[in-house]
Amino acid sequence: MQDQILSRGIEAKGFVWLICAILLVLALVVNDVLPARAVSLSQELPHRKIIVVDPGHGGHDLGAVGPSGLAEKDVTLSVAQRIKEILLGIYEVHLTRNDDYTIDIEHRTAVANHYRADIFVSIHAGGGFRHQARGVVIFYHSPRTGPGSKPPQQQRHSWEMGEKPLPWDYIQGVHTVKSQAMAKFVHSHLLAKLSSVDRGVREAPCFVLRGADMPAILVEIGHLSHPADEKELRKPEVISAAAEAICEAIKEYFTKYP
Repeated sequence: MQDQILSRGIEAKGFVWLICAILLVLALVVNDVLPARAVSLSQELPHRKIIVVDPGHGGHDLGAVGPSGLAEKDVTLSVAQRIKEILLGIYEVHLTRNDDYTIDIEHRTAVANHYRADIFVSIHAGGGFRHQARGVVIFYHSPRTGPGSKPPQQQRHSWEMGEKPLPWDYIQGVHTVKSQAMAKFVHSHLLAKLSSVDRGVREAPCFVLRGADMPAILVEIGHLSHPADEKELRKPEVISAAAEAICEAIKEYFTKYP
């Protein structure tokens, strides 16, 4: 009887060891296969486009102020936040500021470079020295200067105009073709959505764009210095329409430049 019990015990131990050996082999196989599959899956996932939207001005920098007191910094933030709401889930979207605070121009471009953005869009609704200036105008960066080429809000900062350009400042020139293409898409969609004066697509030495290492544009959705434009930009539906137009242009841009 003892011999039978001992024999059965040995068989049971042998069975347990067999099961452990099988489980160990399976674990080693799974450990080898799963990481490879995980890498394969990650490689199959498409790159999600990254967009950085810059609400111009902020904090103590009001930007242009309309005849009845509407500040550019508030208009640009509203448009940028609406753009993020529309595009979030489709693209990875970051704002250079999410509230009313001051940011240096260099920091705005640095945010876009930090996130390695695919595009950078700076939103403005500036003013001109002449109150009759109004309408939509889109800028892409060019180091060239000339009468009427510089965006109005850049003209106000005379201290910047005296800066000597650094080698990095010329990086935007690599992206000129795509920046111009994006500017044209945004221009077309804004005119389709807004009842506004067409002031075209222009090249200009835009300081907020010059260090951006990706296609970049500056969008003037109107001129707050003009009473009619200020009145329009007070309307929530106009803010939404401007944001939607920019979003549609971004989608069209990525269709052409995937």
